[in-house]
Amino acid sequence: MSVGFGIVGSGLMAGIYANCLAEDTTDTRLVAIAVGSRAPGLANKFGVEAEPSLEALLARADVEAVVIATPHSAHLPETLMAARAGKHVFLEKPMALDKAECRQMIEACLAAGVRLSVGKITRRLGAPMEAKRLIDGGEIGDVRMIQVWRALDGGLPFPEGAWALDAKEGGPFLDWGSHGCDIVRWYAGAEPVLAFAQYARYDPAERLLPTAFVQFSFANGVLAHIWMTYELPHAVMGGRARYIVVGSRAILEINAYGQVSRSRPDGWDVVYQSPDWVSPDEAWGYPNRYIRDGFARQVQDFANAIAEGREPEVTGEDGLKAVEMVEAATRSAEIGATVPMPL
Repeated sequence: MSVGFGIVGSGLMAGIYANCLAEDTTDTRLVAIAVGSRAPGLANKFGVEAEPSLEALLARADVEAVVIATPHSAHLPETLMAARAGKHVFLEKPMALDKAECRQMIEACLAAGVRLSVGKITRRLGAPMEAKRLIDGGEIGDVRMIQVWRALDGGLPFPEGAWALDAKEGGPFLDWGSHGCDIVRWYAGAEPVLAFAQYARYDPAERLLPTAFVQFSFANGVLAHIWMTYELPHAVMGGRARYIVVGSRAILEINAYGQVSRSRPDGWDVVYQSPDWVSPDEAWGYPNRYIRDGFARQVQDFANAIAEGREPEVTGEDGLKAVEMVEAATRSAEIGATVPMPL
């Protein structure tokens, strides 16, 4: 029996999730879309109903779950409303603005007996998944150090007036850096105990801080570094996302878009390459099959979790931890000192 979904939001990410539900997942039904000026057009594109409000969407008996893909500041109130209505909740990252909001959302969903998950697309792409399999299988020995590189050129990629440019939405490191926080915690296999960060702005025309250098220490001794910037002079250095995991016996280099290499004493071996490999020097993005499959995996797992009465693979606690790491980093950048964790 299929799970009926409603989508909250009508921007870029709402369109991606609508496509997932309509074309790329099984035992799911896209029922209706609400919220945002583009909701009627998006609903028409997928042949579903556009509801005039979130309340109307949540009142539908055929909507069992919602995908929330709205500005970050809306995630808390919309999740609380959905939980009260008895709907399962899938959130586009980041989960919320801070740890306290995330905790409220988790508790509301627990009290209502509904499932809660957060989109962590990096975990769902083929290359990072294969790297995790190699790490957990002991192929590189004990993890010691992790580096995440996520970079773009051209400044913050939002038009004037976009909600993402409003400081109340949490800033660039919450928006994009939360990917890196989640992946280093996933690969480290432990919880962070210390954060240190510096944020920067090299273009005075930028209102926010588009560059971040962030370091985390984990309870098991792993050290992790996240370098995020929107301020490269031009598109170089191997694409938008690249990770290095140093183990006691070998090193993994992961291009998030489809390739994993493992070190040996005299060179490197490519140990995984997706059939939908996207060269780092090529333009990429949705609906590239490799990226599209990653989004589909996370929605499919959530639908399966609802049908099977189990927790999704990525839980609300995972979403909270990523937001907490961002919050600790931002606090560190503000005070110029290390910040102990948990907060």
